[in-house]
Amino acid sequence: SGHPDYLGRASYDMIGQAFGGLMNLTGFADPEPPVRAVPYTGDYITALFALWSSLAAYIHRQRTGRGQVVDVAQYEAVHALLGGTMVQYFQTGVVRERSGNKSPNFQPYDAFRASDGWIVLGAYGPVFDRVCRVIGADRAECAAAATSVSSPEGLAFDARLRDWIGARPVADVVEAFNREKVPCCQVMTSADMATDPHYRAREVHAEWDDPQVGPVRGTGATPQFSETPGRVWRGSVPVGNDNELIYRDLLGVDDGELAVLRERRVI
Repeated sequence: SGHPDYLGRASYDMIGQAFGGLMNLTGFADPEPPVRAVPYTGDYITALFALWSSLAAYIHRQRTGRGQVVDVAQYEAVHALLGGTMVQYFQTGVVRERSGNKSPNFQPYDAFRASDGWIVLGAYGPVFDRVCRVIGADRAECAAAATSVSSPEGLAFDARLRDWIGARPVADVVEAFNREKVPCCQVMTSADMATDPHYRAREVHAEWDDPQVGPVRGTGATPQFSETPGRVWRGSVPVGNDNELIYRDLLGVDDGELAVLRERRVI
């Protein structure tokens, strides 16, 4: 359903992100271009919406005996991620725009370059005091900087914090802030995640056999279940690989009809 002028339009992940409003919020302010969230966030989010919606419809069917149509539009799944963006517009007329990683209302809340990589740091309310303690700043002198992000005091504090972080390696910065219970972590690369002890302790990555390429290691099943742990039981298969299982074993199509379907190139 929808407006007839839109129903025939094609869509990719980036189209869904743009039409759903996410791209207008992702990236840095004009004149920098909007940035799509990667990798293919609109596709993945839509699949998740379709999954839980189908499960909800299934539960409804089990309880009432009635099925229903689940209409999942990619742009609507993306649009649902915008938080209070539309409430802000409808209630106040404010059009939210891109602002990069920084919060316009408090600091620090941004990505910072260390001497050998990047970290992210967030501090709100009383946590700001602990940031000052870590970098040796006087809390009383920096009080206005916490919420007056664009003021002279706010800009001076931001510069001081960036200088402090930039003079130290990632590991030292992360350790120093976390020791004081300030939310801080490294911006992780695939190589970092592959060797990180927390990823390993929680067994985030797993191995499985792919019928087309052989042994594969990648991201395992998420989230984790205490009683019925998930696993990746096989990798991708060629198109039509499970036709016999689906048509014969699940749908009851006999061998003769299967042969006819194959001959007619239906399957």
